Amino acid sequence: MKFRTPLPPILADQKIDLSEPILTIGSCFSESIGAKLDENKFDAIINPYGTIFDPLSITRLLAYSINNSTPAASSHVLSEGVYKSLEIHSSFKGLSKEELDLQIKARVSVTHDFLRSAKWLIITFGTAYVYKYNQTSAYIANCQKHPSGNFSRELLSVEYLLNDFTRLLADLRTFNPSLNIIITVSPVRHLKDGIAENSLSKSILRLLCHELAAKEESVHYYPSYELMMDDLRDYRFYNEDMIHPTDQAIDYIWDHFTSSFMNEGTLSFLSKWKKISSALSHKAFNPATSEHQQFLIKTLYDLESIIDKVNVDKEMAIIKDQLLDN
Repeated sequence: MKFRTPLPPILADQKIDLSEPILTIGSCFSESIGAKLDENKFDAIINPYGTIFDPLSITRLLAYSINNSTPAASSHVLSEGVYKSLEIHSSFKGLSKEELDLQIKARVSVTHDFLRSAKWLIITFGTAYVYKYNQTSAYIANCQKHPSGNFSRELLSVEYLLNDFTRLLADLRTFNPSLNIIITVSPVRHLKDGIAENSLSKSILRLLCHELAAKEESVHYYPSYELMMDDLRDYRFYNEDMIHPTDQAIDYIWDHFTSSFMNEGTLSFLSKWKKISSALSHKAFNPATSEHQQFLIKTLYDLESIIDKVNVDKEMAIIKDQLLDN
């Protein structure tokens, strides 16, 4: 008897190599997958502007990155005693508008340079609902704890989002012709919108992804939403908030993602790195024993075997500090 509907790995035409730079942007699911990329030694920048939920804000921030430009000063507002931008995550803040500008400009500059040479861009769409700042009639990414009466909520159509993203893709192709894009719908549920409203929002995002992947050869869809909704499909794979996936669910999706998009050489490295990472996390009760010292030497040897692929200077230094004859 079958008690699950497992989703097999997809057969991606383009495969990711360990050496290829990756930029992620979007909802907190981008953060989760980005953390996995970071743990596994990929050259990656993870959500450079913090957690961003709606496609309109994502395209706007990517446009800033391409053009090396920044949000208008009219987006800077005073919130909790500091200045923040309505177009970016609340982790960006300054005691003055000038200080906030410097932070944003620095991040945009780094992202601009990285995106020019990146081989992969991973985008996670969280919601099709957007907010408009009534004072300027501009769409925003974050209300920065200002009164809800200052904003108007809208549900954007597939057509509107498709036109917006198509313009961005044209600019991305000019800026970085070798860039491949993976798009996905976040499995994180936006229950504050309402259960029915969340379903409607996700359906718009899923149709957007379908249209983009069908039209653009460089755009690939990854079914993280379907994995959570249909394959795992159980509340035990959600955290206590009943909204975010558990670490176990994220691990499962990560394994599925790597099987779908990583090339053979990268999969081989990931298997080897998993064993090395486990050894690095080992805590010895008696570090001075000959058995543990041999274990350290073996781990150091394993690290030396991958120095042509990734930087492990930090890990090697930690091991060497524990060797008694060092």
